[in-house]
Amino acid sequence: MDFLNIINARRSVRIFTTEPVGKDLITKIIEVAVKAPSACNVQGWRFIVIDNKEIQQKLIDYGGSVVLKNAPVGILVLYDNRTKDVEYNDFIQSAAAGIENLLLAATYYGLGSSWICHLPTKGQLRKMFSIPSYFDPIAYVLLGYRQGEPAPMLRKYMTADIIGYNKFNISSVSKNASESYFMLKKLLVKIYYITPLFIKKGFLNKFLDKHFVKKFKN
Repeated sequence: MDFLNIINARRSVRIFTTEPVGKDLITKIIEVAVKAPSACNVQGWRFIVIDNKEIQQKLIDYGGSVVLKNAPVGILVLYDNRTKDVEYNDFIQSAAAGIENLLLAATYYGLGSSWICHLPTKGQLRKMFSIPSYFDPIAYVLLGYRQGEPAPMLRKYMTADIIGYNKFNISSVSKNASESYFMLKKLLVKIYYITPLFIKKGFLNKFLDKHFVKKFKN
């Protein structure tokens, strides 16, 4: 499979078989991930491989997406946050470059994957996995063998519509919900995170999953 075919074949996959992913294959995929560029060549990635179903369920109980339990393996990607570039958070950009390599490597090796940021708070993840304060959890990658071929996903915009030369192409921006709507959503997320665990596990997570969480076919 050549490079452009891998790019075009990559899809977000959330439905997997129960076939385990071998440790050697996981290592190969991570070896590709860390070939990505990193700011100042820090190479500050760290990876926590999670194949324990009880831990995956605990992540969900504390606020992670319900799809975390669908994959036989999840990879929690961390990055060293000790940077002077607080304006552009170059440590997050470096982590993201590695994650994209990871997704493409998974596609090359015949696996499905999905980039997930619907997770418990960083503080909760630090407690669960003994993560030091100078490493930030960035994202969680689902990894496993796909159930069937994922459906094609059309791009929302024509390429010409999202390119501006020497100025921002404002005509490409579609009208969206108001700023107050997004502020309300952010507030509700904060309230959710401070809600006691017994309420989340008892009924809140199931209610939110049924009525508000987006469902996917892939």
